[in-house]
Amino acid sequence: MQHYLDRENIIFKYQSGFRKNQSTDTCLSYLTDKILTGFDQGFLTGLIAIDLQKAFDTIDHTILLEKMVFFGFSNGVILWFQSYLTDRSFFINLEDSFSNKGDITCGVPQGSILGPLLFLLYINDMPLAVNSEIYLYADDTCLVYQHKSLEVINENLNRDFSNLCEWFVDHNLSIHFGEDKTKCILFGSKRQKNDLNISFKDVKIKQFSELTYLGGILDEAMKGEDMALYVLKKINSRVKFLYRKDSFLNFDLRRLLCNALIQPHFDYVCSAWFPNLNKNLKARLQTSQNKCIRFCLRLNHRKRLNFLDFKKINWLPVQERVYQCIAAHVFKFFKNNCPAYIHELFSQATTSSINTRHSYMKLTQPFRKRNFGKNNLSFLGPKIWNELPESIKNSNLLNTFKHKVKDHFFQ
Repeated sequence: MQHYLDRENIIFKYQSGFRKNQSTDTCLSYLTDKILTGFDQGFLTGLIAIDLQKAFDTIDHTILLEKMVFFGFSNGVILWFQSYLTDRSFFINLEDSFSNKGDITCGVPQGSILGPLLFLLYINDMPLAVNSEIYLYADDTCLVYQHKSLEVINENLNRDFSNLCEWFVDHNLSIHFGEDKTKCILFGSKRQKNDLNISFKDVKIKQFSELTYLGGILDEAMKGEDMALYVLKKINSRVKFLYRKDSFLNFDLRRLLCNALIQPHFDYVCSAWFPNLNKNLKARLQTSQNKCIRFCLRLNHRKRLNFLDFKKINWLPVQERVYQCIAAHVFKFFKNNCPAYIHELFSQATTSSINTRHSYMKLTQPFRKRNFGKNNLSFLGPKIWNELPESIKNSNLLNTFKHKVKDHFFQ
């Protein structure tokens, strides 16, 4: 089934949930790149983050099977899925008491392999209901519109949000309108700052100066400060915890625990929030990493770290680690192991623009006017990639490439 959907290119391009080579990282990296590129061009970006209530549990079986007919599934396959979805029941177990059985008349089995795939099919035509851009990670939905005029943004987002709400009603899905659930934000510089006015019927969508989407904190000025402070809080609390257990741990365990509990916080969507940080926050992040290294190597907290300390634990400094992650995005682009929307961010240089024997391994550097436009994936990716030696770019495997990039930065 997955092979058929991929071969026929059926699933919506900007759906990142439950799909090979796609993740919250790729979705957020693309979204933030779009916002920052808009900044560079003088655009405001309006975004509505939509929260659905029990989306997987309210799927209408009849509608789902009708869509499978439209997507070209054979009659035998559709009958199999009809059998798979029907004649299911549930009961409640409370301590030693059991309720009577009830019939399940909608929804897909959660915890199953097929459940997420069926949900993607069910909402696959949702983008046809709007003119604005829409980005999805399973049922996590955000509606995005860019323009220099706030009036145009309000007009388009209101129209498309209304259309989307009607689409949800037609599909037995419901939006969670709670204050901290469905919300909106306007990305732009302080001198551009204005208010969105988004509503549906009598419900007004509250505007926030920051919001959390797929685990990343997006602030209206895209400075990355809130995300950095969140990361610092997580890292420092974990380092304190590990110090309390230090007497039980040898070097290998200390390093293993730092890799498992701390390093992911440095890495998560780092290309989206780290480059725009001010020098103070970048320094604080490096200080936190230094604490981790001192913990692993059992060094005095006043000891100044040198190259050998980083090499011994095999960690790049924070900024070089971010550059390694950005370079990995480009490597996946050349290996065709990234989503189609990430392919939009990069453009291979032609032989006429770069007269070298390996010009096919070069990327075109896009033009940017402002610093914000120079701190996103589509600009930093080509900049970092083009400076790497050809021997690194020609790696066959991603892990090999990452190791070579690390060695290159160490050198």
